[in-house]
Amino acid sequence: MKQLVSFMSRVQSNDSLRSEIQHCGDDNSCVLKVAAKHGHKFSSASLSRWQRDHH
Repeated sequence: MKQLVSFMSRVQSNDSLRSEIQHCGDDNSCVLKVAAKHGHKFSSASLSRWQRDHH
C-alpha cells in the first residue's frame, strides 16, 4: 500500500504522469502497468481499495 500511496502522490504532482493515468480510464491493469514503468508495484486489489476510499 505504501508504493500505491507514493505513486498516487507522484501522479498528483506530475502532469505527464497524470495524463498517462487519465488515458487508462477505468482500466486498472493499465494503471498497474504505468506504475510499474515508473518503479511502483502494487496489486489491483490495493488500487481498487484506494479508488473506493478516495473518490
